Amino acid sequence: MRLSATVFLLACTLPSLALADAKAELARAFDKLLDAPSFRASMSDAGSGEKYVDMEFQAPDRYRIVNAQGGPTMIVSGGQAQMDVGGRMMTVPVPVPVNAIVNAYRNEDAMRKQRESMVVEALPDATLDGQAAKVYRFTTQHPKPVTSTAWVGDGDTLLQMEVDGGAAGRGKVVRVRYRDIGSADIRIP
Repeated sequence: MRLSATVFLLACTLPSLALADAKAELARAFDKLLDAPSFRASMSDAGSGEKYVDMEFQAPDRYRIVNAQGGPTMIVSGGQAQMDVGGRMMTVPVPVPVNAIVNAYRNEDAMRKQRESMVVEALPDATLDGQAAKVYRFTTQHPKPVTSTAWVGDGDTLLQMEVDGGAAGRGKVVRVRYRDIGSADIRIP
């Protein structure tokens, strides 16, 4: 009888340990991206492949955002933005969508709140462009409920995320591909 009770308790505990490990593993990948001095990212529609923007980040707060559909290049530094207009850089107010993109990448308070409500499930491992990756599905409640999937490569490197846009995104899933994390060749004027 004592053995079966022990087996039952162990069986109940193992799934929660696996969830805790998955959450810790994903948190390490997020921390590595937050601590990175630089990275590149591309945002696209996961279904159609339509690319929205290419972005470069250089710590502590510099971004180069290139509209993939032919719009102007924008450089955001802190709360200021410059836009390339006909080969000339002009100071402009930071547009709301750009401000949202910038805040999504480095807002440590928002990341902390997301982690507090985050529930993580490890999915089967996969490959992404020939690179082995651990795959995680996670849900957060902050600032609103959202389900996402993350691919994490060797060394806790975040390779890709897909975020369900829900009703606001008209059912689209946004894919963010990360590369060149920590690259010294990313220089934003």
